[in-house]
Amino acid sequence: MKNIIIGTAGHVDHGKTTLIKALSGIDTDRLEEEKKRGITIELGFAHIPNDAGYNIGVIDVPGHEKFIKHMLAGIGGIDFVLFVVAADEGIMPQTREHFEILQSLGIDDGIIAVTKKDMVEEDWLEMLLEEVDDYFKGSFLEGKPVIPVSAVTGEGLEELKAGIIAKCDRENKRREEKELFRLPVDRVFTMQGFGTVVTGTLMDGNVKVGNDVIIYPRGTKAKVRGIQTYGKDTDTAVAGQRTAINLSGIAKEDIDRGDVIAYPDAVTVTSMIDAEISIFSSTDRVVLNNSRVHLYCGSDEVLCKVILLDRDAVSAGETCYAQLRLEEPAAVRRGDRFIIRFYSPIITVGGGRILDAQPVKHKRNKSEVFAGMEVLSKGAIDEIIYAKAGERRFVRQRELARELGLLDGEMKTASEKGIGAGILTLLPDDTLVNDVKMARLKDDMIRMAEDYHADNPLADGIPRQELLSRLRERWFTEDDKLVQAFVKHMLAQGVIEDKGKSIAISGFSIEYTEEQKALKDKIAGMYEDAGIEMIKNEEVFALYKDGRIVRAILEDLEGEGKIYKVNPSYYIAKEAWDRAVEAAKSFEGGFTLAEYRDRLGTSRKYAAEFLPAMDKAGITLFDGETRKVVKRQ
Repeated sequence: MKNIIIGTAGHVDHGKTTLIKALSGIDTDRLEEEKKRGITIELGFAHIPNDAGYNIGVIDVPGHEKFIKHMLAGIGGIDFVLFVVAADEGIMPQTREHFEILQSLGIDDGIIAVTKKDMVEEDWLEMLLEEVDDYFKGSFLEGKPVIPVSAVTGEGLEELKAGIIAKCDRENKRREEKELFRLPVDRVFTMQGFGTVVTGTLMDGNVKVGNDVIIYPRGTKAKVRGIQTYGKDTDTAVAGQRTAINLSGIAKEDIDRGDVIAYPDAVTVTSMIDAEISIFSSTDRVVLNNSRVHLYCGSDEVLCKVILLDRDAVSAGETCYAQLRLEEPAAVRRGDRFIIRFYSPIITVGGGRILDAQPVKHKRNKSEVFAGMEVLSKGAIDEIIYAKAGERRFVRQRELARELGLLDGEMKTASEKGIGAGILTLLPDDTLVNDVKMARLKDDMIRMAEDYHADNPLADGIPRQELLSRLRERWFTEDDKLVQAFVKHMLAQGVIEDKGKSIAISGFSIEYTEEQKALKDKIAGMYEDAGIEMIKNEEVFALYKDGRIVRAILEDLEGEGKIYKVNPSYYIAKEAWDRAVEAAKSFEGGFTLAEYRDRLGTSRKYAAEFLPAMDKAGITLFDGETRKVVKRQ
């Protein structure tokens, strides 16, 4: 069954609530104060019964200027608008304000209901209809049905209902995939015997009884205990339905209007937004750089500062890029529409669209920032992914998919295009990096390795852990998996070589002086001559005045496979070590130190050094009395 949400709009006392009652049989004014004052204060909800097979939900919004914030909490989730203009008054201040809000929120379809037809003469009605046509000319409501009605006499109601049914036969722009589920909360209450209940328009995805959900932005966990849509219990609610969810595991006090219920990682919690903003043509207000405003997005309201990126002020009818720095975190998604109102006086001045829900902090009047915003505003999804993969912060492919409102498969398809073209790289830890950033990261690493080679000419490379530490410091990250994934990628690309405990630039080799070459040959010969009779390190270091040179030679010989490090005190010729290992492997069962000494034909002193080294290497296992070979290959 197709699900459609209609929202009302129009000036106070133009008959929105009365009209909805005539269409649905439901009085959406539920508060005692609303009934006493005769005006809508809070959001009201109804559904229109029909035989066409549609679930038609209605959000009735307040028309009074004092309650615009309540109107904004519900209007953003509608499919089309039922715009109400009273025949006896025509276009009024809130008519204009509601209309500009709808345009800023990207609402693209609707019906104009001219109410209170019974209160005016025919000539007046004709004049009013001309006024309505003129006012909406050039907008999304131009050419849309204009239907005069009377909720008192019933005249025009069937035509209006037929028009609504016809509008429901439209392309469904909502996505119902489970992963995208989110429901901005517009009402919270408790029911005896059930507990906490929230309502809202299910924007995207679907939710089922028993699902675990998160309350954003606070991150509280809860479970879906029950679901109602249009007053009926159901196991599943899908995008486009007015939905009530009974939550377990959370108290009423721990959730508010403006919160978003979603699955893990389905929305972005942020305190900063890159946006394209437009100022209403009708306003006489100017938004200055660093102005404090009220931001309304979904059902949420939060204060923020507007940082204009390429100008000092934005006036009526103008559009520009801005960074909104929020005073409290909000849960949003790229592409969401919003409204801004002055901090004081609280007047609606414009709206816009979120281009980036997880931006870096920008400096003003920078051409590269403006160029990046152009891509975010007008670029194809693969161009946006490329831009995001080049930012200062690191982003993993799955995180970016959630940030852009894409499913994992959609993200993979989009990024594979860039990977295939060689302009994107997917590191082993799922981090996505574009070619410009990759070149910069590669240069960072090469420079670090070259600097180390220059300072330590006889070292075979920079110690691996030191390189990882330097990269983390350089990139302002504590993510060890990221830097390890990057080094692994560079090894696979042949940019660097793995020297065991160290990393070297590919092709690097130690260059000795003639004197040092002679020393290296002498040391290698000493170990070869000694065989299994090991030489203590002190004897080798005594051969040359500079211990750093001797250490570099030992590490080089070890890297070449000519000697083996038995322990911190002894090296041995590699052939002699292999002989010592084979002697241990010649035992079929357990053996003692004395038996091993005799089998190898050496002293107890050296045998006692070999066996613990074999234990450490995993070749033998010592049970406190005897050893046995556990690794024969």
